[in-house]
Amino acid sequence: MDKVNPAGILLFIYVMAPVIGLSANAVGQIVSFRSMPKMGLLKSIYLGFSAGLVTVIAVDILYWKCFYALFQRMLFPGIANVFIYAVLGYCYFHFVGLGETARRIRMLGEIYGSRDGLSLKEILARYNADEIVKKRIARLLGNGQLVYKDGRYFIGRPVVLFIAGTVMVLKLLFLGRKREADRGTL
Repeated sequence: MDKVNPAGILLFIYVMAPVIGLSANAVGQIVSFRSMPKMGLLKSIYLGFSAGLVTVIAVDILYWKCFYALFQRMLFPGIANVFIYAVLGYCYFHFVGLGETARRIRMLGEIYGSRDGLSLKEILARYNADEIVKKRIARLLGNGQLVYKDGRYFIGRPVVLFIAGTVMVLKLLFLGRKREADRGTL
């Protein structure tokens, strides 16, 4: 029977750092959202992402401390761990957001949850465009992303605007277009 190689275990943990970080992200987001409901979903996602990022960096530092002589060779893989984790965190963000914001998924869930099904009139009442816009504006005002002044709306904290701009640039860079409509199909 072979002996357990601690260096091999540490290397495995180091390689798995982004996945370990993603796990910390999910646990941090779920625990914060459930234990502090007033925090809101978006802030719990930010908190979870931060917990995962700290976890990845801690694993990187632990590995570097144990194998200090290899620090220079491990710097770029450590940076890669952070980038891989960021991509996984981005995917988790959208996974959580799918069920919360996608009308199609919410509509299917509501129809599934309705014992007698829903009529078109009931669906349209729930998904009235005016109501959807009013709810979104109220949410944007509530979290400071919009400001209402003199009968007009202005950008408040531009965090989501920055994220949207970043996603648009990445889509342009990787897909050659800014939006789905640019492809010709929705």
